[in-house]
Amino acid sequence: MLEIKERPSDIIENPITDPALLKTQGYRAVLKNKNFLALWLAQIFSQLADRVIFVVFVAFIAHSFSTSITYQSWLYIAFTIPAVLLTAIAGVFIDKWNKKYILITTNLLRAGLIIALPFFSQTLFGIYTLAFLVSSVTQFFVPAEASSIPLMVKKHQLMSANSLFTATMMGSLIFGFALGDPLINIFGLKNVNIAISAFFIISALFLVFIKYRPCEHEKTQHKTIGEFIDDFKKGFNYIKGSRVTLNALLKLTALFSIIVMLCILAISISQQLLYPHNPKLGAQKFVYVVAFSGIGMILGAGIVGRYLKNFNKLLTTFIGFTGIGAGLVMLSGIELIPNNLYIPVKERIIFGFYLEAFNLTWRMIYSYAVAGIIGFGCAMAAIPVQTILHTVVPEQIRGKIFGIQFTLLSTASTLPILIAAFAADLLGVTKVLVLAGIPIALFGVWGMVKNSRVLQEN
Repeated sequence: MLEIKERPSDIIENPITDPALLKTQGYRAVLKNKNFLALWLAQIFSQLADRVIFVVFVAFIAHSFSTSITYQSWLYIAFTIPAVLLTAIAGVFIDKWNKKYILITTNLLRAGLIIALPFFSQTLFGIYTLAFLVSSVTQFFVPAEASSIPLMVKKHQLMSANSLFTATMMGSLIFGFALGDPLINIFGLKNVNIAISAFFIISALFLVFIKYRPCEHEKTQHKTIGEFIDDFKKGFNYIKGSRVTLNALLKLTALFSIIVMLCILAISISQQLLYPHNPKLGAQKFVYVVAFSGIGMILGAGIVGRYLKNFNKLLTTFIGFTGIGAGLVMLSGIELIPNNLYIPVKERIIFGFYLEAFNLTWRMIYSYAVAGIIGFGCAMAAIPVQTILHTVVPEQIRGKIFGIQFTLLSTASTLPILIAAFAADLLGVTKVLVLAGIPIALFGVWGMVKNSRVLQEN
């Protein structure tokens, strides 16, 4: 039986004051660790590939089948089903298997699956099937990567490491979604899968350089189904007995649902409000709304990792939720801006990519700016909570806990996806933004007031 020893006040309240430890908290110190550096670089290319995949699949559906947001929502569900069914189970194996080999193998498997995209893209069912298969493999990669971070860095460096991972994840989100459009233009829909597969292979090559020593619990395997079931239950029993872990998981689940809902609504915003005269183009250009939220997340991650390392983690989290809710309400005001006001942008080449001439409307500028505010709030909410999990969860059950975490994230996001998609078609996207934003903002304000009182009492 795993004994749970935790003092929430130590985890959340106590700042680091040792000058020697403070000098080793920043990004530079973390990146001097060659193993963490390899894991970080591998993350970048893997995340890039993941983001481009979604854009390419959306483009295939819009160009070959339908521009309906409902079809695109079913695509996301096809990606989500394996996360609901497999991730918690995968976490049990991850605690027993060599994590380095898991990360390398899953990258290579996804590269092979994406190579087969032209075969699957002949039908909607084929695209959904490939999305399901790629996602199934990813469910072993994600918890293995998350549980590897605490093995690569010291405990007092976790805030910086998580901030860096969040920043690069969001950077990959920006460039991954933004790369989708130019990569489709360069390679065409029929050949863009080659570039995606190359990203997965590069990620696997970086992981080869990690010097990884298997932990003791990775040297013993399940001998019977009963042992597997008992091991599977350990993660749930730990969460049940750990209030800090349970609260952190619930907050991350709510946050992930918000992010997913925004991604789905971004498609509707782009089609209905930014490109109302060309919905097919809007289905391809929605990525820029998501990308600018990613820019906000990068800025937020940078500030949290550099300046808020010793700030109260729960207070930081609730400030983030308040910002997210306020941003969603602000985004609902996009219709108030005339869509015929624009700034002409000439064609140019940026970082080697050809940018065709287009009209940058004030609606676009407003939506991108507010998306950045929402992204900033997401970073402030997510990083402290994830750091708490890395701090309190024992090494021997991290795979199980993070497997359960990603299962909860995916399960909880499925209903908001369907609700957001149908509600956007039924009520209009701006009304959905208001209905979602107000409760989130109120939750954030409530949390800030509550934790401010606790700090004052202490």
